[in-house]
Amino acid sequence: MYGLGYDVVSGDYKVVTLSYYDTDNEYEPDIDYTFVDVYYVRKDIWRRLESSPYDHVVPQLASGVLVNGALHWLASSKTSGYSSVIVAFDLSDDKFLEVPAPSTLDKGNFVFNKLVALRGCLCMFTNTDEDEIDVWMMKDYGVEESWTKFVVKGPDSVTDLIPLCLMSEDDVLLDADGELIVYSMREDRWRNMMVDGIPTMCENAGTAIFRESLVSPTFG
Repeated sequence: MYGLGYDVVSGDYKVVTLSYYDTDNEYEPDIDYTFVDVYYVRKDIWRRLESSPYDHVVPQLASGVLVNGALHWLASSKTSGYSSVIVAFDLSDDKFLEVPAPSTLDKGNFVFNKLVALRGCLCMFTNTDEDEIDVWMMKDYGVEESWTKFVVKGPDSVTDLIPLCLMSEDDVLLDADGELIVYSMREDRWRNMMVDGIPTMCENAGTAIFRESLVSPTFG
């Protein structure tokens, strides 16, 4: 897995990769040693750090979610009976730390959920029904009590909903099986999102890192 972020202390962009040796048995990969490699853009060098103390084998590989100067992944704790944890890789000191999860979640199973950043806040979401997801938002970073939950809905035929951004306090932009839709929490209804210049279907839109400060590399 990978992640891209900016270190405000050194003034450098960093690319972080997590990897481990694969084995012939896809259900029992070699997770005793997870490689952590960091590329420093300004210095133009790769550096291998100490092995991650967490089990990063998850059902779905995901890019790190950038919030508060750290890249976040869901993982399992090797020292706590492989309970689910939110781990953050601090870009300023290149070290892992844990972020408190919502207290009402099952500590053994939320590794199956997904992380996303909405309005600069760390969020976790999970499918409750095919056309509905629960979204948890940490409004005050690092404070467990600040997690708040809201429900987002889509069309009945949708099998996968991914929140991309909050367009307002009530409107959520979603990737609904490759189509862009907007769900209004206040009105409890959704509408199609039409954007001039892009196709109706947006493959893998939910896997991208969205930052308003980034400039598209595609011109013309």
